[in-house]
Parts: sequence; C-alpha cells; structure tokens
Amino acid sequence: MKKVFGLVGAALLLVALGWNVPLATARPSTLTWRGYNWVARSVSGSPGAPQQWSPNNVSIDGAGRLHLQVTRDKKGRYTQAELDSVRNGWGYGTYRWRVDSSVAGLAPEYVLGLFSYSQDPAYGHREIDIEASGWGSTPITWDYTTWADGHFPVARTPAPAGASTQQFEWTPGQLTWTSFDATGAVIATATANGADVPVPGDESIGINLWVCGCETGWQNTPPTEVVISDFTFTPAPA
Repeated sequence: MKKVFGLVGAALLLVALGWNVPLATARPSTLTWRGYNWVARSVSGSPGAPQQWSPNNVSIDGAGRLHLQVTRDKKGRYTQAELDSVRNGWGYGTYRWRVDSSVAGLAPEYVLGLFSYSQDPAYGHREIDIEASGWGSTPITWDYTTWADGHFPVARTPAPAGASTQQFEWTPGQLTWTSFDATGAVIATATANGADVPVPGDESIGINLWVCGCETGWQNTPPTEVVISDFTFTPAPA
C-alpha cells in the first residue's frame, strides 16, 4: 500500500538511503495540477528495478507543465518519479493526457505510465494502463493493458516521433484506448469488453516514469525527463 510522507519525511527517507540531501532542498510531496490535488511518491517499492522514488523528481514549470525525472547519482543509484491523485473513486468517463515529450526517443529501459489503480484488489486493482516503453528493446511502443481479469495486453503500437495525446474511455462493459499524434490524427485505438473491464471503486489516477530493468546492462541507462502539459477527466453521462 502506498503511503504519503510530508516534506521532512521525504527528505529523511533520502538521507536514510544514503543521499546527502538538505531538508531545505526537498520538494513538498503534495501539489495541485490541472485542477486536482496530487501526491508525489516517496515510498520505495515496485515497479522499477531501482524501486526508489522522490518528490524531488516531480515539478511543475511556469507554464503549468508537469515534469517527471529519473535521476542517477554519482554512485549509479536511480530515483524514479510518480504522481498519484488524492481523489479516488473517479469512475466511468474519459481520461486524457497531453504528452509533450517525444517518447520515441526514450531509452528502451524506461516506462512512462498513465493509469488507474485501486488499493482494493478486486478487478485486478482496477488497473487500466497506457504505457510507453520498449521493455528493454526497440522500438518504443504505446501499450494498452487491463488487469480486471488477469493481465491482458490489449495492443502495442510503435510510438511516432513528437508530442502525443493519450486517452482511455471507461464505460460499463467496455474500455476504449486511443492515441493521437501532434496533429490530432489517430495513431492507434483498441477496445476491451466484458470481464476485462473493471467496475469502478476506489481507483486513483497515477502518472509515473521508471526503469524496468528488463535487460542486462540496464544500469547504464542515462537519466531522463518526460514533460506532460495536460490532464483532463470528463465523467460519463449520468
């Protein structure tokens, strides 16, 4: 289960792990972005081979864009980035992210995740994923996955260069994923139905960037950053 640390707690965790981080440099773990309140993860654990996370790797610039970083210190230790919504129980509707970075240029060990997740294990934790990764090899693909009836990889589509918009629409008995390129043209779309569609519960929304450790030599993966300029949620009609 995920826990939330405050400013001091996040810094103390980094110190305990061997990072020499003054308290004054640690970023707050809670922030507001695109009209919603979020928590930047600080608790260690999966996913990712390094399994370390810090609020210092999450920031919002002057234009309101979200920055997620994976950093690497002089000893080769990686720290990842995750942002989770304070709100839960989002329910049916359309979830949409504008990804400004060209994920086609990511090192293949990186995973950018846009997802729903519930602490309740029912329906596979209500996990619905859009992920950009090569899982250790090229090309980088946009992957759609649902876990409601076990791990079901719905589709993988090579990611074109440039910005993109990613969304999934969650309705009773159906999930529809769609990816758009920078011009608004559809890159890919896919659906899942029936038992592969969760029923809403206490799901939150998450965004993360992590190192999968999928292939030998992943420890040589360079640090990186992904920029996301927007997130919107449109509830399904009552």
